[in-house]
Amino acid sequence: MPILIQLELSHNLYKNRIKKLIFRALFYKLIYLLKKFTFLAMIMNDRNEILMNENHFLHQFLNPKSIAVFGANNNLLSTMGSMQLRNIIAGGGITEHIYPIHPRLEKIQGFKAYKLVRDLPIIPDLAFLILPTRVVPQVMEECGEKGIKNLLITSGGFREIGEEGIQLSKKIDAIANKYNMRFIGPNCLGIYNAWYRFPEKESAYFNTFWPYAIPERGNISIISQSGTVAAQCFWHAKEMGVKISKSISIGNERNIDMVDVLDYLKDDPQTQVIGLYIEEIKRGKEFIKLVKEITPKKPIVAIYTGGTKAANRAIKSHTGSLSGNQKIYNAVFQKTGIVPTNSITDFLYYLRTLSFAQKYNVFMKGKRVGIITDSGGSGSMMAKTSELYGLDVPEFSTQLKSELAELIPFTASAKNPIDVTFDVNFLNLFYNFPKLLMKSGEVDSIIIWGLFDLTDVLDTIESSGMVVDDKVKDMTLLLERSVIKPILRLMKKYSIPVFFCGPFPYKYQWYQKFLSQDIPTFDFWDAPTKCLKILYQYSKYRMEQS
Repeated sequence: MPILIQLELSHNLYKNRIKKLIFRALFYKLIYLLKKFTFLAMIMNDRNEILMNENHFLHQFLNPKSIAVFGANNNLLSTMGSMQLRNIIAGGGITEHIYPIHPRLEKIQGFKAYKLVRDLPIIPDLAFLILPTRVVPQVMEECGEKGIKNLLITSGGFREIGEEGIQLSKKIDAIANKYNMRFIGPNCLGIYNAWYRFPEKESAYFNTFWPYAIPERGNISIISQSGTVAAQCFWHAKEMGVKISKSISIGNERNIDMVDVLDYLKDDPQTQVIGLYIEEIKRGKEFIKLVKEITPKKPIVAIYTGGTKAANRAIKSHTGSLSGNQKIYNAVFQKTGIVPTNSITDFLYYLRTLSFAQKYNVFMKGKRVGIITDSGGSGSMMAKTSELYGLDVPEFSTQLKSELAELIPFTASAKNPIDVTFDVNFLNLFYNFPKLLMKSGEVDSIIIWGLFDLTDVLDTIESSGMVVDDKVKDMTLLLERSVIKPILRLMKKYSIPVFFCGPFPYKYQWYQKFLSQDIPTFDFWDAPTKCLKILYQYSKYRMEQS
């Protein structure tokens, strides 16, 4: 071939390669710009939703830029007000404009103290009263004269103590009306907001509760007429992976009630699931109307504690509420799509289950459950409870059983449950089997029993004098690469939830790794089937309402 022709061909080949490289570079640049545009659009959309919700009067309660605190001192472990102030400081949100009010102290927990609220250099967004009941009306008057419009009143001893408390309640009502003030309480712990002034402040939170436990930030918000449920479940929420957005203790609801808070959460972009602790509903018609608007988009789980003689007596002495017949509340919950429970454990489990479904848009299309287990007894119990809760555990087709048979030991069963007792291949158990079931179209949900933790095993091996290979110690990394992220992608792709469970408590490393990555994880075999029942019922309700 003449040299000129060779040169021409080489030149054309070179040009084509250059064109391909340029085209590839432009293509990847376009993909990058599209992703960036989508991300920015999501941020703008979230920001617009946040701005829209800023117009609600409760927004300033949850996101105050300044606060006056009555009832705190420097005794951090003996005075509730001091613990509550410490939590406000620890949240990292309000860093400067914290104004303790105290008749004697000059400084409280590092902040200048003022003898009277009128001496403050600014009008705070919020006043927080942790005071003896008898002085509350006087302090409210002083706050009103200063121009403060929003109050949290922790103090108890109002309508729940009888006639004297009822008269005090009427007195604070009159003061609030006189100065056009709104208040949460009395007899409450106030507010926890994990998304304090987001996105301006990325990781700050606002916490007026006294417990120091802080759960991971998420999309679950709680409204409670009990401070205990609003705040003290945080220790368990933290361990169980129940990720909280907001928790609001509303106490006696003298001024701001559950309907007001539901109205705020309805449009709150950081709330996708709502939990209610109910002792009474003051505005029944408004409650039903509002909940009917919320539940098709945001599931609600509720505990109602009245309805029995002893419970009604306890409630009246606790908040002074007048509770109603259990049958009435059952009818309201059924009519409005609320998920009811009488168990605080189930309350947290249901919230967590629905939180995952909302966050990843993974809802059940039907009620068929596939069970994969490395323990025959656990598989039997989960099969039974599934059917008791109205779910189906169908035997797999001949085709699917033959595909599974290629992967399981000859002693194992491929019928459903898939029982692979003594098979140590966790990749099959955690990923390959679920993938086959999802692709088959024969299940709507999957439960996997066999989530263990190597910590005890490795400790025993090392303490007995044997050296453990570093690769074995790095099993957690392998889990994340080979199981956790891939199984989450499969769940989103097929809209089939996969629940992992095993015999270890939640404190163990692998369990915490699964929970931190939003994988539904359980420490016993009876909870997953109950949660699948709730997820199926809500998925069906959501579909019917769309």
